[in-house]
Amino acid sequence: MCERAGMRICFLSDPNYLHTQRWARFFSGRGHDVHIVGDRVADKRRFPDLTTHELPAHQFRGPWVLRTTLALRRLLKTLRPDILHMHYLGPTPAPILLGFRPFVVSVWGADILGEKGLATESHRDRFLKRLILRRADAVTALSRYLAAATCRYARLNHDRVSFCPWGVDLEQFQPGPNGRRPAGDSAPITIGFVKHLEPKYGPDYLLRAIPGIRARHPDIRVVLLGDGGMRDQLESLCRALGIANIVDFMGDVPHGEVPRYMANMDIFVMPSVHESETFGVAAIEAQAMGVPVVASRIGGVSEAVLHDRTGLLVPPRDPEALASAVVRLIENEELRRSLAGEGRRFVARHYDWRTNAGRVEQLHADLVSGERRAREK
Repeated sequence: MCERAGMRICFLSDPNYLHTQRWARFFSGRGHDVHIVGDRVADKRRFPDLTTHELPAHQFRGPWVLRTTLALRRLLKTLRPDILHMHYLGPTPAPILLGFRPFVVSVWGADILGEKGLATESHRDRFLKRLILRRADAVTALSRYLAAATCRYARLNHDRVSFCPWGVDLEQFQPGPNGRRPAGDSAPITIGFVKHLEPKYGPDYLLRAIPGIRARHPDIRVVLLGDGGMRDQLESLCRALGIANIVDFMGDVPHGEVPRYMANMDIFVMPSVHESETFGVAAIEAQAMGVPVVASRIGGVSEAVLHDRTGLLVPPRDPEALASAVVRLIENEELRRSLAGEGRRFVARHYDWRTNAGRVEQLHADLVSGERRAREK
């Protein structure tokens, strides 16, 4: 890991994103001066340890592009960062118009593939986002699938986008000392879900799979962590399916409490239905906890879950296939234990958060050093 300390890093991102906060805390913990800059108001009560700034574009007159550029220029003149890093690609060309270098862009998934498909993206936004990607000093993607999609989107050579996966804190997410479930334990099998209750994540397909699972194994429970626009619809679906008494909606749970809930899950399900699921952080976290995973074979999920090695992959939008995979795990304790053990080893080898974040830190240091050498010539 890079030993360089003392860089002043400016993250251009929504400060309310959990993943933005994770990146900021990592670099702060490594001794860097980190500032998060966004055009949304930060709820500083939730993260008082982070330094955030709002772009006050409303203070300037003129077109939106000019206002944003002037607001960012004023802030950068005050902060004087060593590097500007955009997390989640938005159509904000201000860094390009200002010519700030070094400038890094990290794409997350929906910013390239869209929440509902690229057909909903305006021609202006697509033009601006492609321009940003082509002018950036470095571009990173959290999966190989997303890296390839980004190259196609911006018509870039494949070597222009680096694969820099996110990861899991292996100290925070780890199996209990005595394994998942003691032999002879008669407690109900608990099936877990950790995502926003939104259509792209497919929580309705999980619920539609439950009657088929319950027909074979009546003693089960379902726990859903997260909230969203589908909450009322999903509760109505539970009543219609006759499963309301075994489904618990826990609502939003702080990320730090997720391991405690996952520790009580026997099977984790990720039934995503949209290609913008380019990685699957929750599936990685479950595997780190030693919880077998059933996930949709979609987007970049097959990089995060290895079929028949760390979990089971099923077609998206197929509750029958989902039910069959869950039943297979319930009825095969040896398979559950095998997937759990290999899942933890797989995550430790490839998705250790500190190791992967350290690669981005090294990228920052290399770019900053290169820019300084270029200025000295």
